[in-house]
Amino acid sequence: MLETPVTSSPLVAGFLAGLPANRRSVSPVLRGVEIGLAHGYLLLGPFLALGPLRDTPSASTAGVLSSWGLVAILAACLSIYGKVTYQGDDVMLGKKTLTGRDLPTDALYTAEGWEKFTSGFLVGGFSGVLFAYITTANSVFETVSFYAKQNL
Repeated sequence: MLETPVTSSPLVAGFLAGLPANRRSVSPVLRGVEIGLAHGYLLLGPFLALGPLRDTPSASTAGVLSSWGLVAILAACLSIYGKVTYQGDDVMLGKKTLTGRDLPTDALYTAEGWEKFTSGFLVGGFSGVLFAYITTANSVFETVSFYAKQNL
């Protein structure tokens, strides 16, 4: 990684170390679930508010199905990336610190770890979309938009 004053500052380094993809103490499945939940939760909103069926009674159903479809496409892309990147039995070179201490390789960056990450992403993404749908099903957003349409 390129070291700049921004990326090497303790504040930024601490933030980057806390991201789910960089936490070595968490299994690849749980990292995938956490990242998938965040993505699934955030994907539903644009489909509900900006989708072609936004003014119909079936907007929620179409938004959920569209979000699930996009999560499935993203999981397929993750799977393809893992198959291409981690194919074969190449011996990975060990990494060392400046003092010569060995750093263990991360379980995520293996073929098996990436498969687990992808399956966790898929489950987390579907769950995130479902949770977003449940929280917006009877929300203030629909009530306000209903009254705004009545007054126009």
